Formats: sequence, C-alpha cells, structure tokens
Amino acid sequence: MIHHWEVRATLRQKVFPYGVSFVPSKSLIEGSPRYRKEMPDDTPTQYLSRYMTLDDGKKKNKIIADRRFNSIDMTRAYNQLTPVEEVLWDPKKDPTLLKLNFAAGSMTADMMPLGPRRSEIYITGRKREEGEQYFAASERIRQVTLGSGAVTVSDTEIITEFQWDAGNDDEMKAVQRIAVYLTPNPNSREGVLWQQVNGKAVAFFDYEMDMRRSSN
Repeated sequence: MIHHWEVRATLRQKVFPYGVSFVPSKSLIEGSPRYRKEMPDDTPTQYLSRYMTLDDGKKKNKIIADRRFNSIDMTRAYNQLTPVEEVLWDPKKDPTLLKLNFAAGSMTADMMPLGPRRSEIYITGRKREEGEQYFAASERIRQVTLGSGAVTVSDTEIITEFQWDAGNDDEMKAVQRIAVYLTPNPNSREGVLWQQVNGKAVAFFDYEMDMRRSSN
C-alpha cells in the first residue's frame, strides 16, 4: 500500500554554534541544505512525501519512506540548480544505500557551467521512538558527490518528530532538525576545524511541517 502526504515545510531558524567560519559551505550560510536562498520564515515549500509498506522477510507490512520518490520530488520543489534525475535504491536488498544521478544544470551564480553529477548516500545510526500520538526518527547521512573533477563529502543528521490528534488520521504536524557536521579529513582545513569542535555539529536548520494525507 502507498500513502502520499502533502507537505508544507517552513524553515524557522538556523543556528551556527561556532560561527560562520566553521560552516563548510557558503550556500549553507546564505541558505539551507535544501535551497541556497532559503531563509527563516520564507513562504512554505510544498512537496509530496510518499510512504509504502515493505515485506523485507523480517517484518511484514513495515512502513518506510519511499526514498526514490521523495528525493526527486523534494529537489524539484526546492528548485535546486541540479535536480535529482534518477535514484537507484533497492529497499529489500539495502535500504540504507542510495545512488543519485543529477541532471546537468545551466549556470551557477558566478556563471560557471554545471555538468552532470552523481552521489552515493550512506544512511547509518537510525533510531526511532513512538507513542500513542507521536513518532520520532533520526538518522545520520554521509553523501559523497562526484562531479566536475571534484569529490565532495558531507555529513548530516536528520531528526524528525511527527504528532497527530487522536481520531484524525488525515493530518499531522512535524518538527525537523537538520544538523550539519564537518568531515574528519586530516589533510584539509575542514579536518582541522572538525578536530577543534570535537566532531560536533556546526550548523542547525529547524523546520516546521504541516502534513495532510493526499488523495493521489
């Protein structure tokens, strides 16, 4: 069974606990991990989020996020310079590994051509907690991106808590925090900064989400 949810997500705040000099990307200072121009309290971004049941041989009718559908729809909703064009993901074989192929972009802000890129995403440290009217989940993500002769590695953690009212299965509210970490490369400036902060997060992005079950 497949469930679609219409999501309205609003960035409420972003925090740099060690200052902007520790943030690994200028686009995170000017925007967010989702959109390089996103600012707190901007107009909500709307997208579809899909969940599906999976029988992986261990637990029948397990509900999981459709990472293939969600990755594509979210990059389109946030109008990213190089949207996801193809997602390779086999939830029965390994739900923690995704391979993304990005469409070739046009030009960056400094008029440089954006060629095709691809990423591999590794999901670790997954945790969950649930009660009568809430469900919380967290996961660590390492994304390795190859393109234009360069390799970029980024580490993030996503923590989401969903809440709903008893008797209403068609609406939910959620809060989400995206934490950005430096990568421990000893031969780079980022690796030196990682040591200085002892591996702690250097940026937080907090979202509020209104979710309504879609008829699609």
